[in-house]
Amino acid sequence: MVAAILVVNTVYPAVVRSSNSITMISDRLEDRISSQVDIVYAIGELNSSGNWQDTDSDGYFDVVLWVKNVGSSRIIGIDQMDVFFGKAGTFRRIPYVDDAGGGYPRWIYTLENGTEWGSTVTVKVQVHYTSALTSDTYVAKVIVPSGAYDELTFSF
Repeated sequence: MVAAILVVNTVYPAVVRSSNSITMISDRLEDRISSQVDIVYAIGELNSSGNWQDTDSDGYFDVVLWVKNVGSSRIIGIDQMDVFFGKAGTFRRIPYVDDAGGGYPRWIYTLENGTEWGSTVTVKVQVHYTSALTSDTYVAKVIVPSGAYDELTFSF
């Protein structure tokens, strides 16, 4: 009887921990599956001749990404997503404006067609630069807090 109690007291906590781990992994996977994004369009702040120009007169040369929530769940913590941008092969993480410490480049966002980033809502991400970029091939990658991401390669 003592041996049985020792086995139960030893094995039961391990089974519970394993069960909790499996549940946590399952919840994370479900969240990741239901949180899907798509970079639907990207453009540089160019004039009609294709030259860089501060067309919105905000003092910056912007790269604009439109990112759509194509998943089934609301995405929270937009300011906590990772935005990577740069020339193909040398792109880097761009900090959110509140985390940039006054440095550049940095990014901001606006919700385009909603008050929260729910399913089918698009977020406009503007990456601010203080000088014009060169014509080249660029890569943009956006990763939301759940780990879902999309990547787009484009040129200007």
